[in-house]
Amino acid sequence: MRFWISLFLLSSLMADIDAFYRWSNSWIAEHLQALDRWLSDSNESIKQRFSIQSSIDTILETKQETRFRFNIRAHLELPRTQKKLHLFFQDYKPNENLDSQSARNVRSSIQNSSFLAGLSYLTSSNISYRAGIRFHKISPDPFLAAEWDDEKRVLDGWLYYGVRVGYYLDRKFDDLFFLNYQHTLGSRTLFAFENDIRYRQRPSSSLEFLHSLKFYHSLGRYTTLTPHIDLYALNDIQTSFKVNYYYVGADYRDIFYRKWLFYELAPAVLWRIENHFEPSYRLMVRFGITFERN
Repeated sequence: MRFWISLFLLSSLMADIDAFYRWSNSWIAEHLQALDRWLSDSNESIKQRFSIQSSIDTILETKQETRFRFNIRAHLELPRTQKKLHLFFQDYKPNENLDSQSARNVRSSIQNSSFLAGLSYLTSSNISYRAGIRFHKISPDPFLAAEWDDEKRVLDGWLYYGVRVGYYLDRKFDDLFFLNYQHTLGSRTLFAFENDIRYRQRPSSSLEFLHSLKFYHSLGRYTTLTPHIDLYALNDIQTSFKVNYYYVGADYRDIFYRKWLFYELAPAVLWRIENHFEPSYRLMVRFGITFERN
């Protein structure tokens, strides 16, 4: 009897979750459509596309206190106003460090995080432009940014490279250069060598280096496993170039309900400079949801 009662309660809960998801998706589409019609002064019937993904991380690590992190990224199209003009909203990473924006609880993570909101314009020449505001608590920081990227066939693989230049009224320049090489290994595995170099003018002039060796492996339609090795280094005006940590781990991602509820597990071993490069053991658990219409 308890089994059937539990099954009934679980089915009811799933039905409520489905209903809430359908209502949320419809609400987002209707309000985005109303905004697009108001901006364009057009009632043309066009499918409204958007993608919003949000998640919460729980981070456990020996020699460190438990940390939490809130993540969000939204991409909203405005096809009536301008087919290449999109709205965006996302959390802003102040640095490339894996501890970026984590806090002692979820509320503190949200309160202490910065967010970007604005408009992006995509051109046909591999260049995109962005304009918006960075919000940190109640302090707005307007910014302009441009990004260029390209790709080339190299050594039976693909080389992806590009640069992003951003200027903030308060933080000044925040620029990123990336160079990634990808090579297919069989039908389910992709090898990648990824490199990011980031320059930040404020709060202190610094260069960050993040280098990764990754194997993206598909375990099915909705499941991936990505073992990787990372190195993160920093060079700023206060200290000379130094390696902050080495990272060896794997990311397991699974979409476990419909196509929009997912979780990730990321066990790893780190060698941090603050621990005198003695090993610490880390587990990141992420639960998230995706709202979208394609």
